[in-house]
Amino acid sequence: MKTHYTRRTFFQAGLTGLVLPFIVPRHVLGGRGYKAPSDLLAIACVGVGGMGRHYLEGCAHEKIVALCDLDFNFVNTRGVFGKYPDAVKYRDYREMLDKEEKNFDALIIAVPDHHHAMLLTAAMQLGKHIYCAKPITHTIGEARRIKAELMRHPALVTKASVQDSGTNEARSTTEILNSGILGPIYELHVWTDHPIYPCALPRPPANAKPPEGMDWELWIGPAPYRPFHPMYHPENWRPWWDFGSGTVGDMACHSFHMYFNELKMHTPATIYGYASTRHEGFMKKLVTPECQSGANQLTWEYPQREELPPLKLHWYDGGIKPIRPDELPHDLHMPDSGVLFVGEKGKLMSGYYGGNPFISRRNPASRRGLDGGLLLPEDKFAGFRAPSQILDRCEKSSHYKEWTEACKTGAKTTCPVGFACEMTEVALLGALALRTQTLIEWDGENMKVTNRDEPNQWVDPPYRANYIL
Repeated sequence: MKTHYTRRTFFQAGLTGLVLPFIVPRHVLGGRGYKAPSDLLAIACVGVGGMGRHYLEGCAHEKIVALCDLDFNFVNTRGVFGKYPDAVKYRDYREMLDKEEKNFDALIIAVPDHHHAMLLTAAMQLGKHIYCAKPITHTIGEARRIKAELMRHPALVTKASVQDSGTNEARSTTEILNSGILGPIYELHVWTDHPIYPCALPRPPANAKPPEGMDWELWIGPAPYRPFHPMYHPENWRPWWDFGSGTVGDMACHSFHMYFNELKMHTPATIYGYASTRHEGFMKKLVTPECQSGANQLTWEYPQREELPPLKLHWYDGGIKPIRPDELPHDLHMPDSGVLFVGEKGKLMSGYYGGNPFISRRNPASRRGLDGGLLLPEDKFAGFRAPSQILDRCEKSSHYKEWTEACKTGAKTTCPVGFACEMTEVALLGALALRTQTLIEWDGENMKVTNRDEPNQWVDPPYRANYIL
């Protein structure tokens, strides 16, 4: 198989342009009771042993026709292949795309970050709808190219794996923000209890062998070559800068969607961050530049954006939280993950994914605040009522169905890949600041760090030899 990822790789000669942009809906083909072929979406999935198995479960009401994963042993331990006995199994996604091109309508992408751009480009050029894990890309340069490619395929339906986007909790938080009750927002604190995997790791020794039948060269793909080690696969590739983008890349989009457009967070001017220190014994500091630290703090600084004042966005992970607001009553526990909006007229504390962290499902009578969060100080906003529900909802239980139905009708999804590309770019700027441990001055228009040269090598790095996007 060739390792050049060009349009030619994914199209057989003479077949370009034959794939329809979306499936013909039932009403075009027949009347009541007529079961059109498009009633079931034909789906292929790449990366089925990890998060891909959950994505597939969400789409199990459709027709799963092809599954691809480099590690059959790991997939079999999860019982994935047994759930879809009629699906054709592949180890190499290039082979799957070549042989199954005419047999599927939509592609689920659930592989490590460094392969996303390759698969996204292939899917778009084949005319396939897309469901993609976030962050959408591994580098900022890739995010720009994917967004540009999406513009050339406007009929394709896409969705990012931000399962809480569009829920009542998330939308309720956005509607409070949009009401103006807080006045202009000038500070934002976002904290998560992730990472949920080992971090601050030194590069492992090259003394391990990949699982039987696994093509490690293909797993590495366009990234810098590293010998196989179980510290990378399965499931622990995310903290390694060569393959993932750390906790901020993993988790930022799960919160950003509530306020990203509302606060015009597309282009920060300055980004800087700090990471925890690991010691291997007394006074023996261990430096791990290839892997993110266990706890991290970031700040993105935004200039005035049209009518919006300058904004500082603060990020905390690994158990770190912002300073407890003075206005938060002493009987309330600071949530393990959350968001604090600081405005000129007051504050709002919401759950990390939206909603109110002080509403107990076990004891609803103990609720404090609104569905969208707790306004602070409480007494100042005691008479405030929740705004009308004017934003579209997509509950978490309908997350995958929204995508599959939109693929059939051409409707829009609540979190399309283009929007996720914008959130991903901001998250990747945070990852870049942590990786370099430097303050970054960012020229978004020219996609360049202006105050230092070193970080630019990772803004849009070249791929490994023989890999071309």
